[in-house]
Amino acid sequence: MSKDNQSFFRNKILLIVSLSMLIINVFLIFGFASFDRIVYMIFFYHVSSAWLSYFSFGISLISHIQYLRSKKINWNLIGKNSIIVGVCFTAFTLITGSIWYNATSGNYNNVYWQWSDARQTMTLVLLLSYLSYLIFRSVIEDKEKKAKLSSALGIALFPTVPLSYFSAIIFTSLHPLINPSTSEPGGIYWDAIKLLILFFNLISMTILFLYVVQELTALDKAREELEKIIQKRLIEE
Repeated sequence: MSKDNQSFFRNKILLIVSLSMLIINVFLIFGFASFDRIVYMIFFYHVSSAWLSYFSFGISLISHIQYLRSKKINWNLIGKNSIIVGVCFTAFTLITGSIWYNATSGNYNNVYWQWSDARQTMTLVLLLSYLSYLIFRSVIEDKEKKAKLSSALGIALFPTVPLSYFSAIIFTSLHPLINPSTSEPGGIYWDAIKLLILFFNLISMTILFLYVVQELTALDKAREELEKIIQKRLIEE
């Protein structure tokens, strides 16, 4: 194997591992996870994307705190990129959640959205909050000011994460909670095989998250280096 190929596989190892695990997980879902209706299969991806959105925003919180403490720009970039990935996971969570509820809950009657559902509404608030972060960050030109203010905003927005999660517990919601009681809607997901497949999917998607954030951060650094080179040449001219 040439050095270029070795370098490629070394840089893409997280992506290769993640995609391999996701493919294996598809076979596990259709081979071992038995449900009365095939639409219940969306459970594995809906729950995984929801937890990964919370995880992404949690990493952004830690990164932004670290930036304000150390003033190292790399922490701010990781925080920003974690939010980008988190926003994607949150949007996917809302889409799959709407499809799942519409197909499995008699109360929805082919209606994909209900403002009265606390979990669904608060997850939308979560999505819009972090979208506002990205918009706010994009309109600030000064790099140091951008990093400082966006870090502060990233920290201030984090309470929307626990509010989104606990909304189904505190307020009225049709969202089922996974529990061992077969009499409850979430009871159909409580068995060793389904939970094992879910955890396997969570691990694979977490690895994908790490890869994407790593690549986005590397892209940011490359862009900064390119800007420095361009500025240097402009000065020389």
